[in-house]
Amino acid sequence: MKQKMALFQQALRDASVDAWMMYDFRGTNDLALHMLDVPSDAHCTRRWAVIIPANGSPVKIVHRMEQIPLEHIDIPTILYDTRDSWNQALENALRGFTTVAMEYSPMNAIPVTSKVDAGTVESVRALGKTVVSSADLAQRFTAVLSEDQLAGAAVTGGQLRDVIMNAFAYIRECMISATPVSEYDVQKRILHEFKERGMETDSAPIVAIGPNAASPHYAPSALTSSMIESEMVVLIDAWCKRSSPGAAYADLTWVGYTGVAIPADVASTFAIIADARNAALAIVHERYRAGKPVYGYEVDRACRSVVEAAGMGSHFIHRTGHNITTEIHGPGVNMDDYETHDTRNILPGTMFSIEPGLYIPGILGMRTEIDVVVQHDGLVTVPSSPLQTSVLPLLADEWQQ
Repeated sequence: MKQKMALFQQALRDASVDAWMMYDFRGTNDLALHMLDVPSDAHCTRRWAVIIPANGSPVKIVHRMEQIPLEHIDIPTILYDTRDSWNQALENALRGFTTVAMEYSPMNAIPVTSKVDAGTVESVRALGKTVVSSADLAQRFTAVLSEDQLAGAAVTGGQLRDVIMNAFAYIRECMISATPVSEYDVQKRILHEFKERGMETDSAPIVAIGPNAASPHYAPSALTSSMIESEMVVLIDAWCKRSSPGAAYADLTWVGYTGVAIPADVASTFAIIADARNAALAIVHERYRAGKPVYGYEVDRACRSVVEAAGMGSHFIHRTGHNITTEIHGPGVNMDDYETHDTRNILPGTMFSIEPGLYIPGILGMRTEIDVVVQHDGLVTVPSSPLQTSVLPLLADEWQQ
């Protein structure tokens, strides 16, 4: 923890911020728990804070009856019990600082970084402090993956692509043999293959025929599922990671068609999202090659502008992509200027999805999704290449890409 504290302090100096106040009450600040190595199931029923100055000695404020959860953090302790003693401890710990970083987002612009309640922010401001967002600081310690994790995710990405192709092959076999097959049947087959390959997921994959896929988070179940028949668009969105500690997720979406030839309208719709995906990937490549920062909202803009230019902007109803870590939706930068305005810089050592989609209610939904890795040396890679360039004609002699 001593080494980690030094890294926190260097980050504060790099950002020209006086201090960082990591605050939690009953597990509301999962970012602070992660950064300070506090188990998510730790018995924390009282509020606590760790104050880390850019220079000087960090301190922790803990309740007199609940010192154990933070005892592994070997820094000076300020004990409190009453509300007045909490306020006094906070004032003493923050004395001399002007700017204080917290897990807070102005106007809740980036919800995944907004973990501290408004009242606590107000109490710090009442001490004459300027509260700034820790969004960029925190992602250095919550979203950056090790080289081993990135390498493992690349292997998982390749395996996941194979699983998805096997699922399409299964649909193809059922179509050719006239064997009834449902979305749920395919979903169960994917989950079975995950288990056989030693992989796990936090929820079942999406297998959806065209009209069902028009709802982006539709997923079949034993009670709700449609039959897959000929001349249908079928979308498969699956995510998984190795069943081992510290493993990072892979997350991919591919689209097939249960016919020999792809209808022109289906082909043209997919071409729009493929072009949009490529534009998003291109801006990340270009900025890193030039040694310039690239922000989440810019990637979303690059992607969305292609869809809008094609006159389909109203059918692209979600952000372009999300951060990926050991959680499928990680705490790092999202590719988003639609649902939120993510101004965070995409850091080396991080991974994220690019997944534009078009959704026409009751008619058709399509999405293409890739995982993008920014290596620690700044090299931008797509571990699950090749990218899907057109809808897979599942009944054609040559149907895979």
